[in-house]
Amino acid sequence: MSPHRLSKSRYMSGHQCHLRLWYDVNERHLMRPVSETQQAIFDTGHEVGDLACERYPGGHLVAHDYRHIPAALAETQRLIREDTAPALFEPAFRHNGVLARVDVLERIPDGGWRMIEVKSTTRCKPEHILDAAVQLWVLRGAGLDIRDAGVLTLNREYIYDGIHLDLDALFKFDSVLDEADALLDSIGTDVAEMQAMLAAESAPDIQPSRHCLKPYTCPYFEHCTRNIPQPEHGIGELSGINSERREELEAMGITEVRDVPANFPLNELQSIIRQAVIDGSDTVHGDLARSLAEMSPPVRHLDFESFQLAIPRFAGTCPYDQIPFLFSVHTELGEASLESVDYIHEDDGDPRPHLIESLLEALGEEGSICTYSSFERTQLRALAAAFPQYADALGDIVERLVDLLPILRGSYYHPSFHGSFSIKAVLPVVAPELGYDDLEIADGQLASVRYARALAIASPSERRQTFDSLRAYCARDTLAMVELRNALLAVARSGA
Repeated sequence: MSPHRLSKSRYMSGHQCHLRLWYDVNERHLMRPVSETQQAIFDTGHEVGDLACERYPGGHLVAHDYRHIPAALAETQRLIREDTAPALFEPAFRHNGVLARVDVLERIPDGGWRMIEVKSTTRCKPEHILDAAVQLWVLRGAGLDIRDAGVLTLNREYIYDGIHLDLDALFKFDSVLDEADALLDSIGTDVAEMQAMLAAESAPDIQPSRHCLKPYTCPYFEHCTRNIPQPEHGIGELSGINSERREELEAMGITEVRDVPANFPLNELQSIIRQAVIDGSDTVHGDLARSLAEMSPPVRHLDFESFQLAIPRFAGTCPYDQIPFLFSVHTELGEASLESVDYIHEDDGDPRPHLIESLLEALGEEGSICTYSSFERTQLRALAAAFPQYADALGDIVERLVDLLPILRGSYYHPSFHGSFSIKAVLPVVAPELGYDDLEIADGQLASVRYARALAIASPSERRQTFDSLRAYCARDTLAMVELRNALLAVARSGA
């Protein structure tokens, strides 16, 4: 009986978990659907991969897709025999039942080949080395003389000049030949074990554990955990608990926060969370009144939305720089009166100069400006560095910022936060009438994806609909901050 055929991607699934590989081969319908955000990541990978090929002029693409593997294998062998193409893109090789399609196979002038795995990240990660090692195992097993192997990533330090995209500077190559060589024996063993597992009549019995989440969350995680009772307040709610402490508790059979012994080593916040869960009530554990009293009117609330481009498009930017394209400001005018203003950049030019000018007008020169996290502070400083003509004015705004997140973390906890201080975890507790469920766009990652897609939409009405949805989402974030501040003021006044 011939061994069950694998691919590089299936090997990577099996290396994480044999059950994941079993499902990949036999029951893919159980997989979690690919989200818009995930698809955007895949699309970015393809975009970066295509651009990387331009570094090798004269290269030949083996274009046959997964439905025509025999043709891809045959064309690859023909191109190798002809000895004319300086590089091959997506060549196909098979060894011991394992198929590998290589991103770039570069012919070395002195003989042999360089195998290149392209990644749309900015650094070479351990899983990338294993990825390259699997391909090296297949290619050498297929008889190819591989002299070098490495991972091509984006160079986070590259600064686009706005005129010419320098592909040599945009990418950086990390040779991983030695590290990959060291893995070859174990890969051969793994392959045999995976093929034996797939030859069995039933799925392997593997229970969910932390391996389900590393290096990536398994797409079958929801299926595998569907019948596992979840604790009301699991130990994961102990904010910032490390793996060592978690393992200690699990070894003691403890899964609930309320069951953690009083003498178990916890930090201050974790101890507060434990006691709040035991008491079943919220707790004020810091000088909340003083923190809130330090704000000066008119109090404003600011939120940015941004997107990241793997391949920089605007002068002075680097791969994956955050580019703010939208802001919302809510201003408290007294007696429960609010004023709101926003700005969204609606064309595909650099949003930042126009956003800065609108932001300076919206924020005025007086009053505290609330944010929720350090993101806005970081972006304002980045804008000041990129546009020095606005540096003084933006610096003045930074001095007026008040971050509500550390105030909340350092002063107040409610068991219904379930260990999270994200605005979406906190808002249902402090302002249950206000949420995000009614919005078309309800998280920052999706906002980034939808904005980038809207810029490419030809239909003005579709673009307008997306822009309106983005504005509604950003405005909800600043309104949420208003409600949070009011709720904290009420707690401080009541002495709860």
